Amino acid sequence: MRTLAVIGAVIIALVVAGSVLALPRSIIVKVDQTPMAWSDSRLTEKLVTTLSRDQELRVVEANRAAMPLPAFPSDRTNFDSLLEWGVEIGGRYLLTVRVDREGLECRKTFSVPLIFHRWETLAVIAGEIRLLDVQKGRLLLAESFEERVRAARQFQSSSEDDKHDAALHVSAADKSALFGTLEDKLVECIMKKIARHTRGY
Repeated sequence: MRTLAVIGAVIIALVVAGSVLALPRSIIVKVDQTPMAWSDSRLTEKLVTTLSRDQELRVVEANRAAMPLPAFPSDRTNFDSLLEWGVEIGGRYLLTVRVDREGLECRKTFSVPLIFHRWETLAVIAGEIRLLDVQKGRLLLAESFEERVRAARQFQSSSEDDKHDAALHVSAADKSALFGTLEDKLVECIMKKIARHTRGY
């Protein structure tokens, strides 16, 4: 009888443990970026949608929370403030994405002196990502990022060397799609970082 009781207790423990492990972990997502003049950013929407596809995660979008949230820390680099904010909300993870720069840049990417230059117009997004394990009080990730997508390229003779060449211009109609592709690339990068730091936790 005692053996049966022990076996029964083990089975119950395994069932309970399995149920706990199956519970989704919550991740609070906070994205900060300035509006763009030529396109409406969908970075937050794309990030939340992609995260929501992971059945192990329950996403809380801080930018559009159903209930009022406490004020976000003014110092976004202060670990203790971010941790306290996450604890107050009650998430397992806190993901913050700060976009410092998003726009078009014209760069000389290759040059053979006295022969030719290569200029490129690039869509660039740069900033910082932080990922905290609120439950364990750990900073899992704090990295800067810069993603880019080429919009136009022009080879010029050495005598020209003109970054204002009309061939490097991006039409207004193309800018929205271009930045959409750029944000898709950033979301893919962020998801890889999150997976690398949360698997096994």
